[in-house]
Amino acid sequence: MSRQKTSPGIPLPPSSTYSSKYSTPARSVPLGTTTNVAAIARSINNMSISAGTSRTPSSTERPLRSTRITSLRTGSSSQDRSNVQTNGITHDHTEQTMNPTATVYSISSNNESSISKISSTATAVPKTTTNSQSNLMNGGLCGLQNLGNTCFMNSVLQCLSNTKPLLLYCLEENLDDQLNTSTTSVMKGVLMKEYASLIRKMWLSSDKRSIVSPSSFKNTIGKFAPRFTGYSEQDSQEFLRYLLQGLSEDVNRVRIKPAAITVDEKQEERMREIDRAKASWQRCLKYENSRLVDIFAGQLKSTLECSFCQYQSITFDMFWDLSIPLPRDKSSTSLQECFQLFMNKEELDGDEKPMCAKCKQKRRCTKQLSIQKCPEILVLHLKRFSQSFGRGKLNNLVKFPIENLRLNEFISESAEGPPPIYNLFGISNHSGSLYTGHYVAECKHPFTHEWHEFNDSNVHTINDEESIISSNAYVLFYERQ
Repeated sequence: MSRQKTSPGIPLPPSSTYSSKYSTPARSVPLGTTTNVAAIARSINNMSISAGTSRTPSSTERPLRSTRITSLRTGSSSQDRSNVQTNGITHDHTEQTMNPTATVYSISSNNESSISKISSTATAVPKTTTNSQSNLMNGGLCGLQNLGNTCFMNSVLQCLSNTKPLLLYCLEENLDDQLNTSTTSVMKGVLMKEYASLIRKMWLSSDKRSIVSPSSFKNTIGKFAPRFTGYSEQDSQEFLRYLLQGLSEDVNRVRIKPAAITVDEKQEERMREIDRAKASWQRCLKYENSRLVDIFAGQLKSTLECSFCQYQSITFDMFWDLSIPLPRDKSSTSLQECFQLFMNKEELDGDEKPMCAKCKQKRRCTKQLSIQKCPEILVLHLKRFSQSFGRGKLNNLVKFPIENLRLNEFISESAEGPPPIYNLFGISNHSGSLYTGHYVAECKHPFTHEWHEFNDSNVHTINDEESIISSNAYVLFYERQ
């Protein structure tokens, strides 16, 4: 089927792309399950688990795969071999490696006091029994059946399944009451309901080594984003964008679309930078407010400086993931170096000259990005595919920290609070080329902290934690300490 082109920051499909005739989910787990899931989840969430020691990746390149895995379960070997040969991506990548961008959406949440009230209320739950806690401690090690070139989807679903705050949210007993059936959601809550049903099958099944078919979920995401209706190869990061936006709409707390907001730019220029950032954040919060935003949303600061009069124009945008460029002239690099490329000043000249608000004419300018607000879950997309210098894939080994990722030098001076520290918990890996390849997820269990490899229906324990650093890493999931 024909593939659509997608650039970072492009809005998701409008409501017109959605068919209102929902198919009945096949054997879906009801949201109102009799198990006290919310109490289980929150009790586990509050468990005290000691932090691991800091590890520094080796400076030498490691094999893509070593003898580091212990099999927990094996699916159909013939099917898996076929998947490795046929799964991959054959789409056009429109990201420009030398022009770093962020995936920016108009996303939001209610005012901070409301969010704080919701969070504090949610944690007031009774303790659960040891047996109940063990249900989740031993859960989640579930394979996903490959439906035909759906390894891209399976790898993302496994990473999100091990995203602790999203997992606990999907296990809440009152999730059904939070579904958005208003006009501010394309799917009217059906996508979140189907996703939560899949997650519950993966975590609450009595068979701890089960294999689940995501076919019902795939049919539903295809109604939100028709590009996923067939069985052609797709990109895991693009799939992640659509899924998060769809889930966010489905639990949007804003049920009536607000009127357009007029910004008094002159008045805002007289405000302190920190207050301007808050005002921009609050404007977005008036349109969309969901638990997905609370978990994944951050804020970027963009500084545009006129080279003629040195006037600075500062704007703020929300993001759900950051697309980080890779250097093209190195076989091995570090995540910090990639971040430096992302945050470096970019010169805008020629046809790219913007209008200077002070000069009142187009001028050569510089543009620089920094992080104004850090998200709870930081998703980093390593831009391995580019059209800027020919069609191909960059196979650089990016040495990223497994623990204690610090981004102090890339955070805005006006950002509130101490700079966060992040720990890695998930990777969507891509092996192969632009035209053919295979996706595999490597994830850290949110409760046992053990690493596992999820290769469609197969799940393996990873014994050598450092071996997850490879040139196959494509999308990185970090959690804030």
